[in-house]
Amino acid sequence: MRPSQAVSRAARCGTTGLARRFVHALLLVATTSSMAAAQIRGQAIRRPSYGWWLSGGAGAVVLGDIADGATQTRWSFGSDPLWQMRGTLEKAIDQATTLGVSVGYGVVDLTVSPLVAVVTDGEVLRVPESCRVSCEAETELWTLMGQFRSGGGPGFHTLFQASGGVTGFRNMRTRLDTAAIGNPKGQFDLSGSLGAGFGYTLSPGFVVELVQDFGIGWHAKTDLPAGTGRTWRARTTRAGLRFAFGG
Repeated sequence: MRPSQAVSRAARCGTTGLARRFVHALLLVATTSSMAAAQIRGQAIRRPSYGWWLSGGAGAVVLGDIADGATQTRWSFGSDPLWQMRGTLEKAIDQATTLGVSVGYGVVDLTVSPLVAVVTDGEVLRVPESCRVSCEAETELWTLMGQFRSGGGPGFHTLFQASGGVTGFRNMRTRLDTAAIGNPKGQFDLSGSLGAGFGYTLSPGFVVELVQDFGIGWHAKTDLPAGTGRTWRARTTRAGLRFAFGG
C-alpha cells in the first residue's frame, strides 16, 4: 500500500469514529431529555390556594306576612326593618369567587292575628287567649344558607351573591305575658335569595361591603285555609366586613 493511501484510509477511519461518537452523544442527550420531560409530566400539578374569607355584619330585613296553618294565625312583621346579625365562612375558589355558608340571627317583633276573621267560642284556639283578636309577639329569626359569591378587586368593585337554605322562626312568645305561640322549636322554611352590591378594598384581605338581597321562602302548607298562599318575601340591606386568611 502506498503511503498516501494509508494516510487517506486512516483519516477516513478517524472521521468515522468521530461521527459515531457524535451520534452517540446526540442520542444520549435526547434520551436524557425525554426521561426528564416524562418525569415532569408525571408530577402532580400543584394548584394555588386562595385561602378563606371570614365576614361579619348586620342586616335590616323587611319581611312579608306569613300564614301559619299550625297555629291558624297570620304573622305580620310590619314595614319597619328587623335587625339581624350575620356571619359567613367562605372558601376562595379563585381571586373573585367563593363558596361558603352564612348564619344569621336576630330577635324580631311581629303581630299575631287569626287567619279567619272571627274566632268563635266553639273553635279550638291554637294560640294563647290574648291572641284571640291579635297580640304583639316576638320570635327568634334564624337563617342558615349555602352561599355563592362573585366579585372583588382593588378599590371600589361590584359583587353578586346567591344563597339557598332555611329560615327559622323559633321560640315565638307574646310580649305581654311571654306565653308560647305554637311549637317552641319553631318552624323552618325553605328559602333563598339573590343579591348585588359593591365593596371597597381597604387593604389586601380587608374589605367593607354593602349588599341588597331579595329573598323568597316557602312556609308549611299543612292546615292552611283554601286559597291562602304559603310563600313569603324578604328584602334585606346589609353591611359587613370581610377578612381573608390562610391564602
